[in-house]
Amino acid sequence: MKKILYFAILNILFSGFIFSVQALFRFEDDNKIPQWAWDAVETVRERNIMTGFGDRTFRPEKLLSRAEALVILLRTKDIDFENSARNPELVFSDVPRGEWFSGAVAEAVERGWIQGFPDGTFRPAATVNRAEWATMVSRAFELEREQNPGYVDVPSQVWFAEPIFHLAANELLREKSPYFEPSTPVSRADAAWVIAEVTAKPRLMGESATNEFSPGNLRDARRVAIKPRDFNPNKQGYDIAREELSITAVPREEEIIITPESDWVDLGALRVTNKLEDRVQLHSLEFKLRFERSNVGPASVFQFHLRGGGISQQKDVSRTGNIFISGIDIIILPGEDRVFRILVKVDSEKNYYSNIGMGTISAFTADGSMISTFNRENTDRDGGYRNAPVGFESRDLASFRFEP
Repeated sequence: MKKILYFAILNILFSGFIFSVQALFRFEDDNKIPQWAWDAVETVRERNIMTGFGDRTFRPEKLLSRAEALVILLRTKDIDFENSARNPELVFSDVPRGEWFSGAVAEAVERGWIQGFPDGTFRPAATVNRAEWATMVSRAFELEREQNPGYVDVPSQVWFAEPIFHLAANELLREKSPYFEPSTPVSRADAAWVIAEVTAKPRLMGESATNEFSPGNLRDARRVAIKPRDFNPNKQGYDIAREELSITAVPREEEIIITPESDWVDLGALRVTNKLEDRVQLHSLEFKLRFERSNVGPASVFQFHLRGGGISQQKDVSRTGNIFISGIDIIILPGEDRVFRILVKVDSEKNYYSNIGMGTISAFTADGSMISTFNRENTDRDGGYRNAPVGFESRDLASFRFEP
């Protein structure tokens, strides 16, 4: 009886120790981590792949930079890049020795994961978009099997199609949608989900010839996160200036009411700033119209008008609320801004719900190409094209009250 009591107490104490250690390593912003990423964030934290920032936050919504992406992939593969003897300065002009990402860049170049830009730069602070992230993951884990998911916005001839097909075949795509949205930036939560899926597949980790789990591969669910001896919380996450096509929604501040009798109503502006060293050709913008309730708004009755920056396009808002503006094709020079006004009105000849409610239009995605030239002053000279990194500083335009 005494032995049973002794082991029962020991078990309680040990379970309490595990709970306290796990609680100790919880992030301060756990409440901001989306539910679909909870298990993934726990996995990458326990493996010391993405251990957060010095203030004990994970920052799931923070957009991933090119440098951070390489560091995460190298940590996942357990490659020692901090002691790399390779010199990144010989490859890229903007990757000097001694930076926290220098060794990672050098290793990635040596392994054929990255090539950089035509002007000889790597642009470590630039945001990684979904197409670039898929390419890095595909190369890092040498993915071969292909499966075409049939994305509307991924023609089979584009440079990023094959890596996306690789991710699909290896079950590394989270969302099921007809659109892949290749220019959408990757967040830390997005990256954590993909990396957690990779670590759960022994074949991708080089631990097995298949992805099947045998009893010997299963792990105890009660794992304890232990920091390595050289753990430095200030080196786990990084804030650096981004080189990207920066998009900022600037809403009107006053209350806006829209009725079927209203003419075009201005909801604010969308400012597009080229923070890259190359000129950018903006191809398309996508917006979303959302109402607070499903019984408010149009059945296809709102009209959308994008005006300014040398273009003027009108679209009817479909029942899905997505507004895709293509064929923009304007050139934005380095350091230049383009400002677009966003206007809406009701098409009174079509049907809509009779309930009063609030609606919002948000910028969703953007697509553009960087155009590298030998002579930057000559904007007419042809150069190399590459998908431009896009970052959204803010997305929501002014909310409006719909009164039918």
